Amino acid sequence: MLQIVRNNNPLTVLVLFIYALAINWQVLFHPQLPVVPEGDFLFHIITGFLAVILFNSAFGFTLLSVIMLAIQGIYLNAVANKYKLFYKPSYVTAFVYISLTALSPSFGYFCQPLLVNWVLIMLADVILQLAQSQKPRKIIFNAGFAIGVAGLIMFPAMVYILALLAALSILRNLNPGEWMVGLLGWITPIYFAAGMLYLFDVLHWLPGWFDLGFSLPGSIKKPVFFIGALMGVLTLFAMGTYALQKQLTRVSIFVRRGWTAIAICLFLSFIVGMFTDSAVTMAWLILMPALSLVVSNAYFAEKNKAFSNFAFYFMLLLVVFCKLAGS
Repeated sequence: MLQIVRNNNPLTVLVLFIYALAINWQVLFHPQLPVVPEGDFLFHIITGFLAVILFNSAFGFTLLSVIMLAIQGIYLNAVANKYKLFYKPSYVTAFVYISLTALSPSFGYFCQPLLVNWVLIMLADVILQLAQSQKPRKIIFNAGFAIGVAGLIMFPAMVYILALLAALSILRNLNPGEWMVGLLGWITPIYFAAGMLYLFDVLHWLPGWFDLGFSLPGSIKKPVFFIGALMGVLTLFAMGTYALQKQLTRVSIFVRRGWTAIAICLFLSFIVGMFTDSAVTMAWLILMPALSLVVSNAYFAEKNKAFSNFAFYFMLLLVVFCKLAGS
């Protein structure tokens, strides 16, 4: 299967969809309706709208979530190929993203981080084109606007504006006007949402949106699963980082700076996950877009095929282990 995902054959998309459905069998056989924390008014509106379309079906929400994870992986893969983050186009990043999001059964359910990940992948798309864009203000505003919407869905996601500002500092010459455009886009959805809440006389919903918490577990219910999954992910991250260091000497300055921006996004995702209220389940799903890009480097070790083969089979074994230990 490694050769399948390393090739750029469009039929691989079908294989990845089947793979996503196969490794998420647990959530599909045990579907759940989304949990809407009090105060998350935008997520409440979104789930209410989808409940009408899906007839409030737990299986419908869960199947939609699994399909969205597969599409997100393909979108993230397209971003990686478009900006030549790796030496050749492939579907490796999609495979890695789909695999990592299947490690915890809870990641397969419809939740706020699942929606925020759309914004993170779009943000990566924007950040990586900043260096060579001749008219960047439109895309900067759109990125800021998307971050604002993500913040309305899950308040800690507001911090991703720092990733956009950091990318502007790294990838472009200092231009205060571009910074202001990004900040204007960031506050626009909040201003609009506050106006709509006032118009419908539900402005009292707004204070409940300002919600921070702490998502590190106070106790571990399944220590074997938790420790095994954590060590497995850290091993893959270390392998990806090692391979990335080897690759950076052969890529352009724009790609190197792009990887710096991705590293900043990964750090901010850790902060967002840690300070998300525990009522928001699956908070650590927020790490997966940036983490998948880093881990994907391990599959492009040209001179050491054993290294990339080990990374591939280790990922498959980790998925199987998590399915057995986490059930």
